[in-house]
Amino acid sequence: MKHMIKRDELFSCKSTKLLVLMLLLFGICAGCLGKDPVEARVNTLVQGLGDQDERVSSVSANELCEIGEPAVDPLIKALKDENPQVRSLAAQDLGIIGDKKATNSLIEALKDPVPEVRMNATFSLGQLQAIEAVEPLTELLKDENGGVVRYTVIALGMLKDPRATEPLCEVLKRDDAGISYDGDSDMRYTGNSNIRSEAVFALGEIGDPRAVDTLLNLLSDKEIGSSAASSLGRIKGEYVFGKLIKLLDSKNPTTRTNAVAVYEHIQDPAAVPILVRMLNDQVPDVRRETAYALGHFKEPEEISQTEEPLINALGDSKVEVQAAAAGSLGNIESKKAIPLLAELIQSKDSTLSETAIHALGRCKGPEAADALIAALGNENWHIRTEIVYSLMEIGDTRAVDPLISLLGDENYKVRQGAAIGLGKIGDRKAVEPLIKALETEREPDVRVSEVQVLGELGGPEAIKGLSRISTDKDEYKNVRINAEKALVILKGGGAVNASSFY
Repeated sequence: MKHMIKRDELFSCKSTKLLVLMLLLFGICAGCLGKDPVEARVNTLVQGLGDQDERVSSVSANELCEIGEPAVDPLIKALKDENPQVRSLAAQDLGIIGDKKATNSLIEALKDPVPEVRMNATFSLGQLQAIEAVEPLTELLKDENGGVVRYTVIALGMLKDPRATEPLCEVLKRDDAGISYDGDSDMRYTGNSNIRSEAVFALGEIGDPRAVDTLLNLLSDKEIGSSAASSLGRIKGEYVFGKLIKLLDSKNPTTRTNAVAVYEHIQDPAAVPILVRMLNDQVPDVRRETAYALGHFKEPEEISQTEEPLINALGDSKVEVQAAAAGSLGNIESKKAIPLLAELIQSKDSTLSETAIHALGRCKGPEAADALIAALGNENWHIRTEIVYSLMEIGDTRAVDPLISLLGDENYKVRQGAAIGLGKIGDRKAVEPLIKALETEREPDVRVSEVQVLGELGGPEAIKGLSRISTDKDEYKNVRINAEKALVILKGGGAVNASSFY
């Protein structure tokens, strides 16, 4: 017999507080009191925001968001609550709900003495796309709390207002070492890299040309130079393109590497001959980034300039450059590179080998399929699996027989991949081998895949095999369920696909 719990003990239990809260969520108490159930529920949930039990406050905050507009006014009022936790969660919820009538109250909350409240108010103003908050937010960039500054920078990026450009550029010039995240934390910034990264991203979101020089100066920064390159690529324009050319001759390899990355984002055809020249740079990182960038230029006239240099880069002395070149050759679907990519599959470097396999998958065509099929004897099961998925991407029917043979592979991941590949190619020639494989296959995951593929391939033989599996009491439950799902669709005259099983 269970022990009885006294009334005062019952209501002190954390689990019971959650139970009481859930009862209130359904309006039971509100109905008893004769009040509007939604209003009473909202008021109860707002009170729950301040509960010391994090589960209660979290459930309350989530439910208020679900309620939406009816909760807005009480949440605005809660921004003045004496409990900072209530104010903070109210500010957070107002942004999620997305009602712009909360804008002025959230702007006022930017002055709250508690950093967490200011952070949530800031982020919510960004979510609300509250353009009228730009000036108050730029003032908040001077806040003594690093977390508040970071959230403010993020919010300004969300607003995408050019008025924030110069203040954000100023943030990038500051040294905020020693600013703490919040009053309760011992964690401190050592050089404000998080704030600076967010500021760089925000400038890219805004896209104001006035940020160009500031971002160009950051290309030499090892921490945020690549982010600056990405943001510059979003701004674009002749003024960016021209200034970059000079930076490609910089003595600083970090600057050259990131300058190349900007061209990758801009993707101006005029950059192609410039980038091809950079494949001869003495620094491997520059060559790697260049090889990677060239894979983003896919127009025929661009490929005519990049294909041979990229093929030559497959012989680079550094594996990382070879891998970048291989990936780019796959991106431009280079048929000329197929024999060399096939050789790289046998590389001792697994990253290079896998990159070559994926590149061949993107090259498509019978030549690429033949190259991959020829490499299926690789002793590394992971390599065999990657080859299977690249063959799947190509979808050439000449892969059917090799995939059927892999249904008996010693590694279950390879067997599973082979089954999925046969389904993707869609040749009913695989039905009988799949049914035969199910006679000996013992791995549940592989059996599930084989059954699903039988459903996808369909036909009388597949239905016969699925019927036997669906009634086999010794079969794995999940396998049997999938067989039943496929049968229902097939017998109804429908077509089974991967989504049919979810």
